[in-house]
Amino acid sequence: MALLPSLLVNFTLPVLTALQRSPLAGFLRESVFDYYAGYLHPQLTLKRVFARVLAKRQQGKNTLAITLAPSAHWLGARAGQHLPLSVEINGVRHTRYYSPCAAAGRAGELEIAVKCSEGGLVSNWLHDQLKVGDYLEIGQSAGDFGLPKPTSKLLLLAAGSGITPILAMLRSLQLDNPGCEVVLLYYGRQRNDMAYLIELKDLFSRMPRWRLQVGLTAGSATDNAFSGRFCTAHLASLAMLQNLRAWQAIACGSYGFTNTVRQVLTDAGGVAGLQMEAFTPPVFAATADQPVTLHYARAQQSLVGDGAHTLLAQAEAHGLEPASGCRMGICNTCTCKKVAGVVRDLQTGLLSAEPNESIRLCITAPVGDVTLDL
Repeated sequence: MALLPSLLVNFTLPVLTALQRSPLAGFLRESVFDYYAGYLHPQLTLKRVFARVLAKRQQGKNTLAITLAPSAHWLGARAGQHLPLSVEINGVRHTRYYSPCAAAGRAGELEIAVKCSEGGLVSNWLHDQLKVGDYLEIGQSAGDFGLPKPTSKLLLLAAGSGITPILAMLRSLQLDNPGCEVVLLYYGRQRNDMAYLIELKDLFSRMPRWRLQVGLTAGSATDNAFSGRFCTAHLASLAMLQNLRAWQAIACGSYGFTNTVRQVLTDAGGVAGLQMEAFTPPVFAATADQPVTLHYARAQQSLVGDGAHTLLAQAEAHGLEPASGCRMGICNTCTCKKVAGVVRDLQTGLLSAEPNESIRLCITAPVGDVTLDL
């Protein structure tokens, strides 16, 4: 139970931020301050951001929309960015990354969408255990995924949970660039699986230059929905093949979906620009039963690895604890210096042999012996 009102706490937080830039900062220990101040109010911290749960509502069959009120320490988010959310389950802290459903200012409310998945520890906990009035710890928003500027023709492609950052972009466009011509292709297994579909239909009905096209990948298509996965025929049905190069494209979904989008658009002649973000790790075929040697420079260890697993997974299997977050190449938490060797980027398939380059361990596999600054 909070002993101080939220309004007073959020008025105080900027003062604490300024205090950390003063000569008195040396007398403040963040862990000690946060521990005792937490008895007064969960949001009373030196730096950490806690958000109060204002509402929970179902979106589609398996998706939960959570409305949050972050403390004054939060700096806001641009459409397309993501943020870390941390919870403690059975005494163990877990962090996952979510994209806000709308751009938000520092004082604004924040909405995230959490899809429940089989075996999903954090997502299931949020669906089943989280209550209105609880507090969740979040981090600052990050990421370069977002709207290109300027743009007059925008092709948006989303599958499953990939609709979340796309929805944030649409809401921003509605306010900042309503004259932009927009086509959204939104794919899901069935209509009742698709989050925010009712809201999207309402939004598009009010925007004369916007078109919404649904694609159903399971069962038979109805009500003018496309049937099956994204393909060239879907673009042809929308009469977009003739001037496809005039369009900027943004895609978000699983790794398989974004990979398909890249291939289809390339085969169709390409677009003016393409941004993609995948919310699942890359899937790749094992290239080698032949062993490689992984040298960990700081740990002073050389151990046997392979080309069939990511460098992050192999480092953890070898007993190291490199920093990691999303494990899908989005958050950059696992960025590490590769001192020497050849590696493969599992999102692009490209090989790199540059010495002393920064790589993301979670989406990189070794091709031959590799030395890492771990």
